[in-house]
Amino acid sequence: MEKQLASRKWTSALNAYFFEKSRFQPLGLIRIVLPILCAYQVFRDYEWMQGLTFINPALDKLHEPSMLIKLLGLPFPLAPEYAQPFAVLYYVVAGCAALGLGTRPALFIFGLATIYLVDIDVSRGFFNHEASLISQVLLVLSVAPGSTSFSVDRLLGTLSKQPSGPQKPLWRVLAGPPVPAWGYKLILILLACTYFTAGVSKVRYGGMEWLDGQTLTHYLDGSANPYTPGNKPMYIGPPDVPQQEKWKDGFGIYTYSYGNRQGSPFWQKVGHFITATPLYIQVFAIAATLFELCAFTLLLSGWPRVLYLLGAILMHKSIGFLMNLPFIDYQALCFLLIDWRWVFAQVPAGAKTLVKRQLVRVVPGFRAVPEGATSVAQ
Repeated sequence: MEKQLASRKWTSALNAYFFEKSRFQPLGLIRIVLPILCAYQVFRDYEWMQGLTFINPALDKLHEPSMLIKLLGLPFPLAPEYAQPFAVLYYVVAGCAALGLGTRPALFIFGLATIYLVDIDVSRGFFNHEASLISQVLLVLSVAPGSTSFSVDRLLGTLSKQPSGPQKPLWRVLAGPPVPAWGYKLILILLACTYFTAGVSKVRYGGMEWLDGQTLTHYLDGSANPYTPGNKPMYIGPPDVPQQEKWKDGFGIYTYSYGNRQGSPFWQKVGHFITATPLYIQVFAIAATLFELCAFTLLLSGWPRVLYLLGAILMHKSIGFLMNLPFIDYQALCFLLIDWRWVFAQVPAGAKTLVKRQLVRVVPGFRAVPEGATSVAQ
């Protein structure tokens, strides 16, 4: 009997956590922002996908199609005659996903196409951290309730119905009705797993050698920066490495190095200043690892989640300034996952009234959140 009661409590708690309905979810805004950022970065790196159609024959032995490419029988590399049609398809579905035109099919196709691009990079030894997470988020958005808010699809559907009675403000119509929060929570879980596994990887494969700060010193003191004098060695694993010498459970290369692409003399000096004091760099290394290991704080409600997301933005800002690796997609996702309505509810009454007056003046149809409105910060 006690086990049944405990089971019911857990089931009830999980049901409330994942399926409680909320009007104020950011999935529609995430759907708008991420495809635009992702498509921009792909165009910046590949333009019309010509870079995906070539493999240096001298390095063929290092190029192995990933498991997914083999499983689905996808072309590797992309055949030259398919490069431009694939590029057109990719950018068109990115635009449709952002606008919300054929929203769910566009998100699904765009997510799969991004995974294909990531897999080609992985097969060549380059792991695109940003696109690997964002592609998963896109697939979640393709099925999650609430992702069609602020979309052309919703606008057209509303216009076709022509409801009678008092007209709702346009922004409230586009926001849509309350929906279960499981899509929002699933994205939080994906983000938590991403950060947590990064921390576990540092501890598992680096141990004390990571925590002593020497790895970060290599990244920040100019040793990995092409804009500073001297040779910059990059380490790759040849294909004939004995199995017992491979790392990550027998998969992949056994050493590698990030590159520091920061060309600003000012930020190079900041990096040198940090690495010149062992205590500073050790604090950075330990703090970064502990922060990542605490990633499941994201599954809590209220300030713990908000502060962790703000901390993640700050971490990526720091990496962006010091190494020119800003992870803009991660920053945007973390910013949009913050329940700003809940944060606003915690603001002192005087400041809140002032902000409300400004919003009522500049946003047509804006009104304060009604008492008792459900928030995804719960």
